[in-house]
Order: sequence, then C-alpha cells, then structure tokens
Amino acid sequence: MSSIFTATTTAPATVPSNRYYFFLLPSSRIIPWLEKRIYFISKWWRMHSNGTSNKFITCYFSLALLIGGLGYAPWVLASYDLFPSDFFLVFMIVGGASPTIAAVIVARLEFGKKGGEYLFGQFGRKDFSKWWLFVPVLLPLTLATCAVLLWSITGEVYSLDLMKLAEFPAFLVANFLMNMWEEIGWRGYALPALQEKHSALISSLIVGIFWALWHWPHFVVKDSVMAANYHNFLWFTITVLLGSISYAWLYNSTNGSLFTVSLYHASTNAATIILFVESGISSSVFPFHFLTVLILAVILVFAFKPNSLCRKKKVTLNQLQRDS
Repeated sequence: MSSIFTATTTAPATVPSNRYYFFLLPSSRIIPWLEKRIYFISKWWRMHSNGTSNKFITCYFSLALLIGGLGYAPWVLASYDLFPSDFFLVFMIVGGASPTIAAVIVARLEFGKKGGEYLFGQFGRKDFSKWWLFVPVLLPLTLATCAVLLWSITGEVYSLDLMKLAEFPAFLVANFLMNMWEEIGWRGYALPALQEKHSALISSLIVGIFWALWHWPHFVVKDSVMAANYHNFLWFTITVLLGSISYAWLYNSTNGSLFTVSLYHASTNAATIILFVESGISSSVFPFHFLTVLILAVILVFAFKPNSLCRKKKVTLNQLQRDS
C-alpha cells in the first residue's frame, strides 16, 4: 500500500505497471482511458457478433439483472442488519439506474459512439399528436379511480381527501426523475430491439418478464412493501406482464417517445401512492386494480393488431438509427 501512495504523490520516472495503472491515472485521464478500452471492446464485439441482435438483447437482460441485483443487494442485506445502513443508498441508486446502465453499455457495443444518441434521443421523438401527452397522465389516474370505485361497490368505505390530489404534480415530477432510468432500458432499448424480430405483443411480454424479475430484491427485503401490496411475486409478475402491453401500445403510438412512457410510469406510481398507499388500502384494493389493468390489456390486444399494438408501425432499433 505504501508504494501506491508514494506513486500518487511523486511523478514516477517510468510508466507504472499495468497492475496499478488505472488507479494511478489522474481524473482528467480516467474517462479517455475508459473510452479507449470500450471502443476496442465494442469493435471486437461487432466483428464477432455476425450482425445478430440476439446476442445484444441477451447481453442487455443479463447485465440489467446482474447490475440491478448487485446494486440492490446491500439494501436487502441492510434490512436484516447484515450491511451498514449508512452506505446502501449509493448502491440503491446504481440498482435503480441499472436498466439504463446496461442499455448504454450494450448500445455502445452494438452501435459504437452513436449508441447513446439512439437511446437518449428518444426523449425528443415527435411525429405524434400532442394530445397523446394527456394519455400517460390521465390513464393511470382513471385506472386507479375505477379500482377504488369497484372496491367501494363491495361495501368498503373510501374517504377521498381532495388535498391529496394537490400533491399529484409533485409526486409526478419526483417519480418521473426516478422512473425514467428504468424506461431508458426497458422501453428505450429492449422493446425496439425485440420488435425487430417479434410482434409488439410478444416483445412487450418478454420485456415484462425481465422487468418483473428485476424487482426481485423488493420482495426479499425485510418487511417488503411490494410483497404486502401485491400479495406475492406471482401476482406482481402477472400485473407487470399485463401493464407492459399498455407501455408498448403507448411507446409505438407516440413514435417511440421515451418521454411519454416515462410519464406513464411516473403517473402510475403517483396515482397508486396518493389513492392507495396514503389511504392504507393498497393490499385490499389490489384485486380491483389488477382487474382494471387486465381489462385495458385485453382491449388493446383486440382493438389493435398484436404486431404493433397501435395504428402505426412498431418502432424498431433500425428505425431509430435511420431517424437519428
């Protein structure tokens, strides 16, 4: 250890060994150092991939689950007093952003330096009616409200505090800033990549499977809120699969807009927090909310063709490349 500290304070006469070279680099040279190596890795990957996209989508799902699991593991361990509770927050941020981290890595391997442009450029996608911007905000509120009404019909009493609705914009913005890091990966990369070879319906279900699996730490953490709200992981997975269909419908209907699906994700969470969680009825109202999500998925599948789940063509990575 002493040799490392010495090397960082005095300029070495010769180039340091490869073993410690990365750690001795000044901050201004670390990023170029990483970029150079990522460039050679991506070049090698493209040369040996034979143009098949299956390797990339498999790599993406594997990385998202791996990084997500490693990121959330300290949080899970801390809940059982097996990890310092003062440090798991940083790891949770990595876990929450793991779909984006995996997408950036795989997009770079597949498309080179333009990979990030294809991903993040989807926030600025146009060529769709601006009326669609109301859908991702109002639809989750409608589904949640219908669930509460159905629940009330069974004889339950629900007291709505109108002041809670005033909190909706704040929850919407906060959840948008958090959930967008999921959508960049699941809808920004995985969905259009799968839609190259599969229908929008099949692609949405495949994404839904891995999207649900990615949430496993939320169910094994001590005193899991998700386990209480969704009853068990199986019901959660089915709900996510059905919900993933509406995400694909919205994504393709808005010409691959990441802004709209991120807003949809944020509004879904904000609506359930205000109408379910803060009222303490999340667990009891879940069957009725599940029913509304199921009905919406069935309507979308029968109203539109499974190939695109909308009136337009499905959005693919090749299309995103051409439009950039």
